[in-house]
Amino acid sequence: MATILKSVQREFKEDPNKIDPFSIFTDVSIAKAGVKPQNLNFDLRKLNPGQYCAAYHFHRYAEELFMVISGAATLRTPEGLEIVESGDLIFLYPN
Repeated sequence: MATILKSVQREFKEDPNKIDPFSIFTDVSIAKAGVKPQNLNFDLRKLNPGQYCAAYHFHRYAEELFMVISGAATLRTPEGLEIVESGDLIFLYPN
C-alpha cells in the first residue's frame, strides 16, 4: 500500500503547549491521511526564523535523523554550534 502526500497538501499546526521561544509546527496532514506506520516513528516539522524547536537535550536510548529541507539552522551539539543547511542530514545517536 502506498500513500502519497503532495507538498501542497502539507498542513502545519503550532503545538498549543509551546513555551516561548520554543515553537514548532507539526505536519498534521500525515495523521489526517491515516498514515500510521508500525515500525517507523517520524514527523515533519517547520521552524520559523529566529525560533528554537527544543531546549538542548539528548535521548539515552533513541536515535534520531533530521533532514533540513530548506533554509538553514544552528544546531547545538556537545562539540559546539554547527550551521546546517538545506539537504544536510543530521544523525543523533546515544554514545
